Amino acid sequence: MSVRAIVENVLISKFILMLKNVFLSVMMMTCFLSFGQQSNFSLEANFPYTFGDNFVDEGYNGVADLGLKYRFAEYNALDLGASLNVGAFLRDDTRFDNSPEANGNAVIFQPRVYASFKVAGYPQWHPMIGLGYSIFAFHIEDQNFAGADFQENSSDDGINLNLAIAYDIYDEFYVQLQYDYVRLSARDVRKTPYNQNVNILKVGIGYRF
Repeated sequence: MSVRAIVENVLISKFILMLKNVFLSVMMMTCFLSFGQQSNFSLEANFPYTFGDNFVDEGYNGVADLGLKYRFAEYNALDLGASLNVGAFLRDDTRFDNSPEANGNAVIFQPRVYASFKVAGYPQWHPMIGLGYSIFAFHIEDQNFAGADFQENSSDDGINLNLAIAYDIYDEFYVQLQYDYVRLSARDVRKTPYNQNVNILKVGIGYRF
């Protein structure tokens, strides 16, 4: 096994452990808040897939995404709520030609508000639209021209539009397909579509408490 493969496996393990800790913390918080009353919470586990002509798709592969939703209002035609997603990505330099390999990762935080619409005659289907904010934290480990190792941390953020549709398998369980469009500020780089437009597809499952 190559050194790069070993490093990637270690990074994946660290991210999985981090996401498990987040998941357990969210579950504990949900149990406390929902004890003794009807809960409006949902937990989700997704696989994020990046695409499009942008630096996130070319430089990173999705690992996992965890989400927590809270429905705070219910009406005849729709439900309103708030959500928080945390996603993990690993650096991937295989798409770059004649460039030095760099190890790294990225974490994205996505708080938002959303509306879930009710479809007459099709109660199992739940189309949704959400608006919020996305915050990326990047970490890269590389070598400079002199061969010395160095680490670089950076971040970027921007408006996030979310489109999704969920299908109920049972009353508690559902499957979901989401699309996130993120418009980053590109504060430290040139403001171009390549540096600002991020597209993420998420396929996952959810559980209502």
